[in-house]
Amino acid sequence: MPDAGSPGIAHPITLNDGTTTRTREVTPADLGPIQALHHRCSPISRALRYHAGKPQLTTAGWRVLSDPQRGTTLVTTTEQHTDRIIAMTNVMRTDEQGVGELAVLVEDAWQSKGLGTALTAHAAQVARRAGHHTLTAAVAAGNAPMLHVLENLDAPRTRATGPVLAIQIPL
Repeated sequence: MPDAGSPGIAHPITLNDGTTTRTREVTPADLGPIQALHHRCSPISRALRYHAGKPQLTTAGWRVLSDPQRGTTLVTTTEQHTDRIIAMTNVMRTDEQGVGELAVLVEDAWQSKGLGTALTAHAAQVARRAGHHTLTAAVAAGNAPMLHVLENLDAPRTRATGPVLAIQIPL
C-alpha cells in the first residue's frame, strides 16, 4: 500500500459498492473544489462537521487547513473524476503534545458507503506518522453515523452530557 501521508501520493479506498476513490494531501489549487464540496453538502452535514451552519470554508479557515505546519488535510475524489472532491479529512495539531484533532466531511451522496470509516482509519495512520498518540474528535451527540465510525477506531464509549462530545481515541 502506498504511503498515503506523503504529498503527491494517492491512497486508494474501495467503497462498499465497489467504487474506487483516491485520497491525497490537499494542494493550494484545491480551494475551489473544496468550496464546491461544501455547496453540495446539506446544511445538516456542514453543521455536523463544523457545529455551525457554515455554507463554505472561509479564506482564513482554508489557510489553517492547508498549512502543513498546522496539520494534514486530505481530499478524496473518485478514481474517474479526480477534479471533484467528495470528502475532506483533517488531522490537525492541537496545543497538547501528541494529540491530533480529527474531522471529516463527506458529501451527502457518498455517505453510508464505508468512506467515512475508511477515511478515519486512514487518518489514524496519518496521525501516527505525525507522532500523535491520541486523536480527539468533537462530535455532535446526535451524530450517530460519526459515533459509529469512531467506534471502529476503538473510541471509548462516551455518554452525552451536552450537545457536543469530546472523544479521545488512543492510537
